[in-house]
Amino acid sequence: MRIRRLASTFAVGATALACLVVGAPTAGAATNGTWYFLTNATTGGSADVAFAYGKTDDTTLVGDWDGDGKDTLAVRRGNQYFLTNGTRGGSADVAFAYGKAGDDVLVGDWDGDGKATLGVRRGNQYYLTNGTRGGAADVTFAYGRPDDVVLVGDWDGDGKDTLAVRRGNQYFLTNGTMGGPADVTFGYGMPQDVVLVGDWDGDGKDTLTVRRGNQYFVSNSTRGGTADTMFPYGKPTDVVLVGDWNGDHRTTLGVRRVAGPAQLVPQGPGINPNEVTHFYVGTEEWAVPAELYETSSATADCAWTLIEGSAAWYTGDTSYGAGLPMYLDLSGGGITHVQITDVCRTWHQAFPGDPPHIDPTPSDGQYRVGIDVAPGTYTTVAAATCDVVAVSSFRMSGYEPFDGATAYPGRLRSGDYPAGAQVTWTINQGDFGFVSRGCGTWTKVG
Repeated sequence: MRIRRLASTFAVGATALACLVVGAPTAGAATNGTWYFLTNATTGGSADVAFAYGKTDDTTLVGDWDGDGKDTLAVRRGNQYFLTNGTRGGSADVAFAYGKAGDDVLVGDWDGDGKATLGVRRGNQYYLTNGTRGGAADVTFAYGRPDDVVLVGDWDGDGKDTLAVRRGNQYFLTNGTMGGPADVTFGYGMPQDVVLVGDWDGDGKDTLTVRRGNQYFVSNSTRGGTADTMFPYGKPTDVVLVGDWNGDHRTTLGVRRVAGPAQLVPQGPGINPNEVTHFYVGTEEWAVPAELYETSSATADCAWTLIEGSAAWYTGDTSYGAGLPMYLDLSGGGITHVQITDVCRTWHQAFPGDPPHIDPTPSDGQYRVGIDVAPGTYTTVAAATCDVVAVSSFRMSGYEPFDGATAYPGRLRSGDYPAGAQVTWTINQGDFGFVSRGCGTWTKVG
């Protein structure tokens, strides 16, 4: 039997965020937005996937609605539910009505079939359904007190979600969808902690994490004591969700924000190659994050300079050609500023989980393997002096403009061919990026 990923979610009232957050809301919590940033690791760092979904006043739920092992979103509007089966925007895959607009809503896999469904709570009465549809409840029972804070999880690893109640920092877990005394009782954290539930280590059993600001303290067992793992993620004011976004059986975090992914937007009208916009790089609110950015709208006069302190660290230009894909990597530390000419147009933050948009006939430019270009063997007749490089990142170094492979510290393989040469090049599955300059159009032959 495969390990079922967690589908537990908690909601308080018709307007609360159903994102497995239990406890007092974080002070100064941000207004709900439509942008979601999901990470596939409990290590901090950047998001793996970013997308917009729903409306700003939606209540958000998380669950594996189709049983594919991956958690996705649903939004609630009154007693109407709109489920999506992918971590993407667009229309809902399933829509239905259930319960009353004022119900408290729970999400769990109540019957162990691998699919998350809804439950509603009215006082200490629970009404669970085993399908994403309206109609009568499949299971009804009483548990705990009407004023209890309620959590949902698979506490014993049997593939079925059940309830727990929280009273301060005391937790009372039950392993069945029925009334009666708790099966497990323990204390963890502080009474004012915000609490998350998930299978953080992939052992098939759900346990607790407490959140304090943007710090997370993970316990991998249903007991008291110190945390097994601690890590930072996001901002203290973020609205937080949890789920197994990539199907690896481990619960990780997501945040919901008003603002979308970071952008580098030159201030001019996009026509003056001599006009430069200066950006600070850092974690401050007024700075641009030290991330990977992409553009395909630049003109042939686009140029940029990376700066470390007061020294120019790398100067680049678009001698690949106008309108071709390019990346600007500000990650890895050291870069404090970047200057970009007006004609570079807008650069958008790039994410590891961006949906593929494969170019079947790539030409000059920078391409992410598996996202912009497919692995395989390609051939071309070099249009000019042809520089081609396989890289582990698009980070550049040096004090001069692009000089073939030497500009990339993450160079894996490289080639330099004269104009008119017949060139064959293999893009490997494990390559991060493919860089072509002066090579012309490539044809995939294998």
